[in-house]
Amino acid sequence: MNAVDKPTIDQLLSALKGMRVVDLAPLLERGIPRWPTHPHLTIDKAVTHEHDGYYCQAIMMAEHTGAHVDAPAHMLPDRMDRTIDTFSPDHLIATAVLYDFGDQDLKPGQLITADDLRRVEQRTGMAVGEGEIAVVNYGWMQRYWRTDSRAQWYVLNAPGMSEDACEFFRERKVKAVATDTVAAETAIIDGVPQNNPGHMKSWLPHDILIIEMLRNLEQVSPRFLFVAAPLNIFEGSGSPIRPFAYCPA
Repeated sequence: MNAVDKPTIDQLLSALKGMRVVDLAPLLERGIPRWPTHPHLTIDKAVTHEHDGYYCQAIMMAEHTGAHVDAPAHMLPDRMDRTIDTFSPDHLIATAVLYDFGDQDLKPGQLITADDLRRVEQRTGMAVGEGEIAVVNYGWMQRYWRTDSRAQWYVLNAPGMSEDACEFFRERKVKAVATDTVAAETAIIDGVPQNNPGHMKSWLPHDILIIEMLRNLEQVSPRFLFVAAPLNIFEGSGSPIRPFAYCPA
């Protein structure tokens, strides 16, 4: 080990231990909300102590189950060169800025605009910049995530972002946009998706990744360290992730 390595690593670990950690991933469990055309999450106790002498579950799920990231190939047939395995494993480790609308009781179909984003920046004094991650909290996960017979309401209805809001983040040259809804900027009313300018125009065509279905965003600080990594899936349209936030204590 280089003489510099141990002190540097120790200092980093010490700094991280002094921070507050917020888990941003919903629990993967039976009955969680899913995009209507995706398969159900299946978790099967395939191997048990009683039968096999050890315990192991079998899991079947879409690449976009629970907290997950979308790669450009997910929506853009001309960008099959940018599947999730072509991105660096540390691509989603970056400072993040929270745009919090959780207290505004947004409705399905309601759009956040660029002016709304600017007002949040004026209030918090925080503005996302180049190479950072923009995180938008609609308050949707906190209010509507559930696993019972009404779980699907969460994905069949959602607020979203206007085209100028999507362009706002593209112009800031962020590396990703994250939200607590199923489709980021896409508003959904009674199961009918509205426009999706982030997926189709402002973000994915410019290698700005999209992170969806985050929880606990009401617990993070206005600026924090976002940490997540996608699975290294061959030609993946995206990947489940286990994201978490390091926030000032």
